[in-house]
Amino acid sequence: MKSTLATLLALASVAVAENGVVNFPLNRGMPHFRVGNVRQNVKRDTYSQALINNITGGAYYAEVTVGTPGQKVSVVLDTGSSDLWVVSYKADLCTDSSIQRQWGDSCDKTYNPSKSSSYKVLEEDGFEIRYLDNSTAAGDYITDDLDIGGTTIKSLQMGYATKTVRGAGILGVGYSSNVASTRRYPNLIDQFVAQKLITTKAYSLYLNDRRSDTGSILFGGIDKDKFIGDLSILPIFMAKGQAEPIHFEVEMQSVSLVLTKNGKTTKIISTDPSSSRTSTIAILDSGTTLSYLPSKITDQIHTKLSVYVDDIWTGLTFIDCNYLTSHPDLRLSFTFGSNATISVPVWELVLDLLGETQSELPFKMPFKQACIFGIQSTADFQEDGFDEDWALLGETFLRSAYVVYDLTHHQIGIAQANLNSTTTDIVELSRADGGLPSGLTGVKEQQTSKDSSGNTESASGSSTDKDGAKETETVTAGSPAATGTAASGAKQSDSAAAGLSARGGIVGALAVAWLTGFFALVGGAVVAL
Repeated sequence: MKSTLATLLALASVAVAENGVVNFPLNRGMPHFRVGNVRQNVKRDTYSQALINNITGGAYYAEVTVGTPGQKVSVVLDTGSSDLWVVSYKADLCTDSSIQRQWGDSCDKTYNPSKSSSYKVLEEDGFEIRYLDNSTAAGDYITDDLDIGGTTIKSLQMGYATKTVRGAGILGVGYSSNVASTRRYPNLIDQFVAQKLITTKAYSLYLNDRRSDTGSILFGGIDKDKFIGDLSILPIFMAKGQAEPIHFEVEMQSVSLVLTKNGKTTKIISTDPSSSRTSTIAILDSGTTLSYLPSKITDQIHTKLSVYVDDIWTGLTFIDCNYLTSHPDLRLSFTFGSNATISVPVWELVLDLLGETQSELPFKMPFKQACIFGIQSTADFQEDGFDEDWALLGETFLRSAYVVYDLTHHQIGIAQANLNSTTTDIVELSRADGGLPSGLTGVKEQQTSKDSSGNTESASGSSTDKDGAKETETVTAGSPAATGTAASGAKQSDSAAAGLSARGGIVGALAVAWLTGFFALVGGAVVAL
């Protein structure tokens, strides 16, 4: 993020303590403005930490405090990695303007260990991490006290980054089997249990509507008012011979494209997901801004929607913004297991982020107004040595889902998110339960609202228009690729995540400076390797 983009972040700093639990508000607005606070009562032994939604939808930030006395620092929530690290006040990115120009970013709230009486060095130069988007951070491993969600974790091991290309640290909440250290250590979620703050290593993630200012991560519990219908329970995928999970991977059976066409309902492709020969393994990662699917799926979607694939400058896929008004009920439905379906609405897929800057792009698109498409292809990662037959479901998917991550029992709970919920109904989780509770049901239906055209929006993000009909196309995750190529553009060959988020690579050399940071932010994939 370039500093001009950093000014789009709002960092919530005020917490309200109730019954030993604190719920931080998630606010979105100009930096260092406090855009109100939300008071909520939650039960004991659950901890709710608010997340700050970058106005572009590029990241979710938590403001935590580190040290004694506490220093407020900004960290990006990331389910795709396992280390917490903070940016040093003397990090190269913070002190060198040439590095800031190179990477299109500047530092936010940083940490100074000399001001903390509880700081200790564990391993000098022992911390080094690289993410899927090729961003890196390096420095020391330290311990210090962390305040998160209104509770303090004592002597937590974390990275202290003196070299970084990111202006904010990362709050990794994955398995400790995936920490960057050569020696495994108890990370944040491990210490929550070890210090008897919660009884099981589990948390629930509610990112909420992209157009909303609110969202949270709830440690040790499930909020039944934040999802619709039944909470489906999925096993976390492990390959044959794998002793324990590394990432939050689940089996995805199919993806369905739903849109209106000529007032008729037509199934172009009708495939029973249960008859699929194979499924696609999908990583659920809050640190990735867009979502990535195998080309055998994206090629069909891209062709149907006549997208434009820019494989020279940005590596991103663009779509006509007109879909926001011409097809207000456009959506993608993702099927997992036997009965779990998450429907992603048009405003999560067609991202109107360019505004007046379209005229500054170094290429011309075949749309009067271009939007970034929320679904990209994993074929881009092949250049980095990865098989493309997998999915990375980032924020454009996760905002439509309520997801429970159970690291103790290796399970994922998932349901359609009840967007903009204003109430809570917390169920505490326990290790003794033997897994996520079965038969857990949320609210009956989505809280309704009106869109800009006056249409009533439904639980899936769809709306009732004058046609009222839908065309459904189902692409089975394990099915062969369809014939044809993505419309309006050649197949992508440059790595979107690697090329863009190397910030100073393809885009940095060829495009205007602030677009470097912008596309890097949008295309970032924060999954630890």
